[in-house]
Amino acid sequence: MIVQDYIREDGSSPFRSWFDDLDSQASAKVATAIVRLELGNLSNVKWIGGGLGEYRIDWGPGYRLYLARDGDELIILFVGGTKKRQQSDIERAGVHCWASTRPAGRRRAKTGSDEMALTRDFKETVKERAARDPAFAKAMLDEAATAFLNGEPHVARLILRDLVNASVGFEELATETNRPSKSLHRMLSEKGNPSMDNLAAIFGAVRKRLGVAFEAHAVEAA
Repeated sequence: MIVQDYIREDGSSPFRSWFDDLDSQASAKVATAIVRLELGNLSNVKWIGGGLGEYRIDWGPGYRLYLARDGDELIILFVGGTKKRQQSDIERAGVHCWASTRPAGRRRAKTGSDEMALTRDFKETVKERAARDPAFAKAMLDEAATAFLNGEPHVARLILRDLVNASVGFEELATETNRPSKSLHRMLSEKGNPSMDNLAAIFGAVRKRLGVAFEAHAVEAA
């Protein structure tokens, strides 16, 4: 699925503003949750009416992501918040959701004659944050390693994809790992299946570029 931020008519993004104000560890948790959405995992979404969904993150103060689906392949992020502010955040998200569906809010062509609200790919938000915030990039590397150890290699691959785009880039990664760029793109795609040697080489190159070590945390099965 494609996950995008909703953009208001003045060019601002309520979700991106909230995300950028989070500390590095919290924003990495949110970005990892959104990777799961990209993979089509909606198991943590509670649909609360009017087409609005609430994604619940069971960490810290109980983060909440408010979103809607546009067709079968697109998710739009409106606002984020915490359990404590749940009701006010739902009301704000509802306002943005309504604004995005009225004629004045549907400002960009999607395909053919269909239209959708003006949005921006959330991967760009992650890329920009990782490029300017080393602590966030390190936290994302930790999330990738943790996801891999906890049996979510598909999540780990897409996190690594975003980190490669924000740091070393696929062409330079190809040089550093002595693997073709196209092969690396396939390895870090949704359906990729890199060998342990290739995965270790990618982790090593990203870690070297970021200048950090990473910490992985195995979680016991419930």
